[in-house]
Amino acid sequence: MARRLVVFVPAITGRTEAWTDLQKRLAELDGYSAADCDYRVVPHGGRSYKPGSVKDLAKAVGAHIHELWTTGDYGDVVLVGHSMGGLVLRQAYLDALGANGPTGRRPWAAKVDRIVLFASLNRGVDVSRHRAWWLPAAAWSARVLPVLRRWLVHDLLRGSDFITNLRISWIREINALDHPPLIRQFLGTEDNLVTDDDSSDVRAFPTGEEVPLAGATHNNLLQVDLAPDPETRFRLIAEAFTTPRPTAVIPEIGKPEKRVVILLHGIRAGNTTWVKDLKELLKAQDPDTEVVAATYGRFSARKFVLPITRRKYIGWLEDMYAEQLARNPKATFHFVGHSNGTYLLGHSLKRIPGMRFQRVLLTGSVLPPSYGWTERIDQGQVGWIRNDRASRDVPVAVLCAGLRGFRMRDIGTGGVDGFNDDPATKTEVYYHDGGHSAALEPQHLDGIAKYVLTGDTKPPSGLVRTPAWAVSLLSRMAAPLFLVLGAAAVSGLVCLALFGPWGLPLNLLAALVAVPIVLFFILDVV
Repeated sequence: MARRLVVFVPAITGRTEAWTDLQKRLAELDGYSAADCDYRVVPHGGRSYKPGSVKDLAKAVGAHIHELWTTGDYGDVVLVGHSMGGLVLRQAYLDALGANGPTGRRPWAAKVDRIVLFASLNRGVDVSRHRAWWLPAAAWSARVLPVLRRWLVHDLLRGSDFITNLRISWIREINALDHPPLIRQFLGTEDNLVTDDDSSDVRAFPTGEEVPLAGATHNNLLQVDLAPDPETRFRLIAEAFTTPRPTAVIPEIGKPEKRVVILLHGIRAGNTTWVKDLKELLKAQDPDTEVVAATYGRFSARKFVLPITRRKYIGWLEDMYAEQLARNPKATFHFVGHSNGTYLLGHSLKRIPGMRFQRVLLTGSVLPPSYGWTERIDQGQVGWIRNDRASRDVPVAVLCAGLRGFRMRDIGTGGVDGFNDDPATKTEVYYHDGGHSAALEPQHLDGIAKYVLTGDTKPPSGLVRTPAWAVSLLSRMAAPLFLVLGAAAVSGLVCLALFGPWGLPLNLLAALVAVPIVLFFILDVV
C-alpha cells in the first residue's frame, strides 16, 4: 500500500522542535503511523536579516518535494506550514499546479490531499503598532532604502508584490480545481502578527476553514502541552489531518456576471466627493453592481511630491484588490480613478500581472505619456481604457512636468498630453473646460457611469479644442524652473551653513532658498 508523504516547512526562524513533538502525537492517529507516513521536514534556508525572496525559497522547497515524490512510493501528500512556511508551501504548490506555466507542473501537486497551516501569513504582516512596535519603522525603512527591499522580510509585508501575486494566483487556481485539497488555518487567539483577516483566502472556498486555538500565540500554537486544555487542542489539530476529503466535484465559487467597480480619489480629496456621487449613480443604474468607494485618507500635494510617500499606497491598492477578488473570484472588475489614484493603478498593474480590469477610466492622470498601455492590454490586464483630460490642469501640467525635471520618471503629464500608446481599445477625451477635477463635475458623471456599465465612449459636450495657453507655457517651463529653484535652495543652504546670514548677496540667496521651501509647505495644504 502506498504511503503518505507529510511535508513540514517551518517559520522564518527555521525551528522544528515543536513540530517534532506534535508529529509524535500525530503518529498515534489512524493513517499517520510511521508505517503509513513518511514525515519530512523541508528547510527553506531563509532568514529575516538576509537578502532573499519567498518565491525563490518556494522554488527550492518544491524541487525538494519533487525529489521525494519521484524516489518514494506515495499515494498522497499532506503539506504543513508554520507562519512563513505556509506562504512557502502555498507558492510551491501553485508552481507545481502550473500557475506559472505548464512547464512547471509536477505530478505530486495532483496528489495533495490537504494543506494544514499554522498561523500562516496569508495576507502578509499588517504594518501597525498594535501588531508590533517596530513594524512601522521597518516598513518605512524598506521604502526609503532600496537595499532593504531585497531582504526576505520585505516579501512578508501586507501589500507586497509577492503577497498580492500569491493571493491572486491562489484564488484563481484553487477555484478552478474540481477536487481542491482540504485547507485548515489554525490561528491563536493571542497571536499578535496574524489575525482573522489573514484567512479570507482560506475561507473563500468550501474546503477551507479557519480554526481558532484558545490561548495560543504566534510561536507556540504547535505546542499542544502549553495549551490550557492540551487534549482539546490536539483533538482540533487532529481533525485537520483526519477529516475525510469530499469526493464530489466542488463547483467554482463566485458569479461570472458579478461586476465590481473600484473608485479611487486623488490628492486633496477623499471618498465623500465625486466618489460618493458616482457610487450612488452606478447603484441606481445597476443595483447588482458592487461599488467600492476606496480611500487612503487625505493625501496632500507635498506628499505626492516625495517619491517615498508617493509610493506608500501602491501596496494598499494591491491588497485591497486581492481582498475584493477573494470575495468575488469570478467577477469582472472596473476602475475609475483621479490624480494620485491613477498613479496607484498604473504602478500596481506593472507590479501585479494578475490584476485585471475590463474597463478603466482615468481623470487628471499623473502617469507619464510613455506609460505602456499596449503591454497592459496585450497581457490581459486591461480591456478598454478612457483617458479624460482637462484644459487647465495645473497639478498635472506644471507640478508633474516640473518634477520630471528631477528625473522622476514614474509620473508625468498623461492627464494633459495624453498617452503615446494608441491601442484600438483606448479613447482619449479632451479637453474638459476646467482644472484638475473638471472631468468629474456633476454633469459628466452620468457619462462616466455609462462607460463603466456599457462601454459607451461618447464624448461629453462642452469640450474645448486646446489647453489653456498659459498652462501650456508653464508646463514647458516647469522642468527648468524647478531645477533652478532646486539649485538655488541647495546653494543657499550651503552658503548659509558656511558663512551665516551676513551680507547682501547671501541674504538674497537666502531669500531664494525660502521660495522653494515655502512653496513646498504650501503644497501640503492645497
